[in-house]
Amino acid sequence: MHKHLALLLILSLTPLSLVAETVHQDVMLGDDIEMDLRTFPSEGDSLLLGFPCDLGTGQAEAAAGEVLSGRGIEVWMADLLGAHFLPIAPSSMRSLEGREVAGLIAHAVQQTDKRIVLIGSGYGAIPALRGARIWQQEHPDDPHLAGAILFFPMLTAHNPEPGKPLEYLDIVHNSALPVVIMQPGNTPTRFWVNKLKKTLEQGGSHVHVELLPDVRGNFYARRDATAAEKAMAQRLPELVEQAIERLRTMEMQ
Repeated sequence: MHKHLALLLILSLTPLSLVAETVHQDVMLGDDIEMDLRTFPSEGDSLLLGFPCDLGTGQAEAAAGEVLSGRGIEVWMADLLGAHFLPIAPSSMRSLEGREVAGLIAHAVQQTDKRIVLIGSGYGAIPALRGARIWQQEHPDDPHLAGAILFFPMLTAHNPEPGKPLEYLDIVHNSALPVVIMQPGNTPTRFWVNKLKKTLEQGGSHVHVELLPDVRGNFYARRDATAAEKAMAQRLPELVEQAIERLRTMEMQ
């Protein structure tokens, strides 16, 4: 199971003078949902909105936000599962309909007026895409949502079974969004990524797949990381920045 839904970046790669302080706030979404939000301010024009499922305790996610904010990318991290007191599990992520994500996009637009990029990994891609869809339906002419970066996304309706066709969740067929998929090469999902790309494109998305050689899913947070995975983890700031610029290019296509 992929427990980290945001990126582990190496804090030492960024000068301390550039590191922004974490700001904690509680955001009310609707009348009864209180969301814990960790923000890492920046003066840049992009805001990275991610959804770690660590119940607010993850140090890796905090390090990621600090590094990226120091490089001109504002970062917000919202605890979707904690807001509903849900356990960290694929079924929990599949149960989220995306309304909270849409609400957070609206909050980000009101507070910052920046271009917003969603980021998720594993099963965190599910509420990210669902929330993007809701936002687009409710704000069809709003240009703020720039796309999504998905690391090893798990978007199947059921766990894959030998001999049975792979089925994707409805949101894969109904998303119309610029998407960059960061696909590890040493994982079974590598063999499905072309089908995922095609299915997303049939729904109206523009998709770019970036293959990450010699690494497994969740490679940046593995205790048993190989030398290649450790090296790739050190490149994460560069990978994220390149993905954001790729989305900027896709917006103009």
